[in-house]
Amino acid sequence: MSNEIVLPELTIDGHGDQGERIFSRRGFLGNVAHVCATGAATVCFLNLMSAEARAAGNQDQWWSCRKCGVLFYNGFPQKGRCAAGGAHVSEESHTAQGNNYLISYDVPESSNAQGGWRNCHKCQAMFFDGYPNKGACPAGGGHGAAGFVFVLAHDVPEKGLSQKEWRYCGKCHALFNNGTQNKGRCAAGGVHTPENFNFVLRYRGNIDSI
Repeated sequence: MSNEIVLPELTIDGHGDQGERIFSRRGFLGNVAHVCATGAATVCFLNLMSAEARAAGNQDQWWSCRKCGVLFYNGFPQKGRCAAGGAHVSEESHTAQGNNYLISYDVPESSNAQGGWRNCHKCQAMFFDGYPNKGACPAGGGHGAAGFVFVLAHDVPEKGLSQKEWRYCGKCHALFNNGTQNKGRCAAGGVHTPENFNFVLRYRGNIDSI
């Protein structure tokens, strides 16, 4: 018996001003309901990602950790491992604060958009996977890539609901918020060290392009 899942064609509800395809919540949910009804339960994870985010090639539920400062994926019950965690399990997990960021994936790179960003399946942080050295993971060793290949806009003006001063840490290779006085806690020791581009992230409430 084949394990291949054949998805029905998505309903396209029109095009935007720039020619992008627009998917309605109703149309998307209808397609997913059809897939679920056929027994393909592995694709039924709407609790982890909104319908708009899936249809548009974006993933939400990315949040800033108020303890270590990194961007981490908050869509799973297990919140990863924080470099600033204490003795208790709850203190070892990331704690969300601020905005629900919306990150683009599997789109082309450009002069102002860098690919190679991945989710670490061990600590749940966003890290740069473009080097042989995978940085320092608070769960031990280097980061382990999983899921989508994300593309982050950088060195562009803030527009709408977006935030700049997200930076690559040259020590642990995670993406962290450099816009506050507190530079968080780095898994490689001390605080994060900003290098290279100034990334600008969109957050929930604005699903247009930066």
